[in-house]
Amino acid sequence: MRTPSRFPSRTAQTPRALRRGIAAAALPTAIAVGVALLPGANAQSSLPNGLSSNGSSLSDAFAPSNPPQRTPISTEDHPKIEGLPEGVSVNRIEYLSPRHVKVWVKSAAMPEQEVGVQILLARDWYSQPDKTFPEVWALDGLRARDDESGWTIETNIESFYADKNVNVVMPIGGESSFYSDWQKPDNGKHYMWETFLTQELTPILKNKFRSNEQRGVIGISMGGTAAMNLAERRPDLFKFVGSFSGYLDTTTQGMPEAIQVAQMDAGGYTSTNMWGPHYSQDWVDHDPKLGIEALKDMTVYVSAGSGKDDFGTPGSVAKGPANMAGVGLEVLSRMSTQTFVDYAKKAGVPVTTKFRPSGIHNWEYWQFEMEQAFPYVADALGLSKEDRGADCTPVGDIAAATKGGIIGTCVNNEYDVADGKGKAEDFTGGTAYWSPGTGAQPLFGRINARYAEIGGPSSWLGFPTSGERKTPDGKGRFVHFEHGSIYWTAETGAWAIPGDMFTAWGAGGYETGDLKYPTAAVRQVGEGYAQDFQNGVLTRNPDKSNSVVHGAIGAKYKELNGPESALGFPKGNEKAINGGAFQEFEHGSIYWSPSTGAHVIMYGDIFNTWGANGFEQGVYGWPTEDYAQIPAGGEIQKFQHGEISQVFGAIQEKKN
Repeated sequence: MRTPSRFPSRTAQTPRALRRGIAAAALPTAIAVGVALLPGANAQSSLPNGLSSNGSSLSDAFAPSNPPQRTPISTEDHPKIEGLPEGVSVNRIEYLSPRHVKVWVKSAAMPEQEVGVQILLARDWYSQPDKTFPEVWALDGLRARDDESGWTIETNIESFYADKNVNVVMPIGGESSFYSDWQKPDNGKHYMWETFLTQELTPILKNKFRSNEQRGVIGISMGGTAAMNLAERRPDLFKFVGSFSGYLDTTTQGMPEAIQVAQMDAGGYTSTNMWGPHYSQDWVDHDPKLGIEALKDMTVYVSAGSGKDDFGTPGSVAKGPANMAGVGLEVLSRMSTQTFVDYAKKAGVPVTTKFRPSGIHNWEYWQFEMEQAFPYVADALGLSKEDRGADCTPVGDIAAATKGGIIGTCVNNEYDVADGKGKAEDFTGGTAYWSPGTGAQPLFGRINARYAEIGGPSSWLGFPTSGERKTPDGKGRFVHFEHGSIYWTAETGAWAIPGDMFTAWGAGGYETGDLKYPTAAVRQVGEGYAQDFQNGVLTRNPDKSNSVVHGAIGAKYKELNGPESALGFPKGNEKAINGGAFQEFEHGSIYWSPSTGAHVIMYGDIFNTWGANGFEQGVYGWPTEDYAQIPAGGEIQKFQHGEISQVFGAIQEKKN
């Protein structure tokens, strides 16, 4: 018996008449539309020919497409979050936009690899920094990708929730997992999604993402099954549960075999590794129709199409003709959902049921259901009228700066920022900022995300003094601020440059000069600062001067981690000598020639001995390797025509 004591007990005694009814009706109907899911079918067998009109597999009918890879605007590494279970921590938070983040978690339940979650931050995340927010979890389908949720790839979930005061939480990955704890590993993974979601993610959401712990969960297909199971197994966590085309009956004769066929098709997973032998107790414990009584205090929403292709008919949301696999899967979902509804009626549990007269197993229909379900979600979570959508009007300079919808429509009214020194207003496509000294400037995209991550107008950048502009070379974009600038290219990302360092960069030609574009955030090192660029490093030295380290010498300096290395900060810029170049630093120099490359030589007795012999123009020539420690004790420097070492304090020279 695997039923934990805190879960509602379930029994495998399904009413015989109902079992016979679905076995007799559901599976033959599914076969008739092309899905071979026979009772007792061999789960290892291949799918039948002619499964779909284009030869696609079962799960290809609703697999998320391959999206362009998004470059994070910024990354918050290892944020300190209190109150997490032992062994759980957040490795990093990647900002894809000001209100769209990816959170990568070190999980104790699934320690083999990072576990990712996408979060769409609530509408008033920035305007009300002390406010807490409810959550809507959105679970993916059988072909869940490991890099991005199907919800953000295939639906308008970002724009739909842009004006709503909820955090939207979307797990990344979990292909074929049913977001469950598996009994055994499979395909090199030991899924423990239920433990991760209910025990490890929830404190992260509360303590880092300002959750008020009022939450709902929705899911499509496999995710619909998982949403119901999570809600039934942890009814204390959820106020709302919704299944869109889910499989809400897992133990009627033939259903475990059907699930096995689908899991094998979607990556070669074996269902008995998930819940043990078919029809065993763990399958019973994950059958939504048998746990219905746990939902008696919850808002329950289920939907499914009929399998009818309505493409091209008035009002259809379909973007193309139906795939036969999508037809068959939706028929199976419809009938298993009907069984769930029948059980709910017998148990006296109210269920909002939306059985559509048409529709197949496809993302366009699930987007439609997401929108249709929202009023029920909002009621269950207790959202006020103001929190359910935008009721706003831009005014004054912000209205003029955003005229024509250049950053979309407003989602809230303007609010104070930077301790009342200015205003900001959020829009579906960006943010407008205003202060008396800078006027109103609309920001959007990657630059706006970077600005928000740094802290917006409360940060060292201050208010924007320009809108976004194209760089002269046509490769990037930039925005100027009171105390610096942010530059972006598709290759390098968006990075902020402090004002004095921006001036030093500009003296060399900005992005057309030696350094090219910035590639990392400015970082403090002791009493100075450093920033990496494509072709070197720009520093603000402890004496407030600025230095450029570029080219081959810059590459070597970057390799050594710049001023964090033993070299320290530059003492000036690069100098040309004897067909090569060198640059001096606090504790050593880097010398470069075309034939020997760039190498470090530290100040001290070895350097002085080399100097006494004429430096690079003397008998030793240019350094050919970096200054190095001798394992037995001491230091050594190799040159074109010999080497100089120091062992037990004594200098030893070897000339070729």
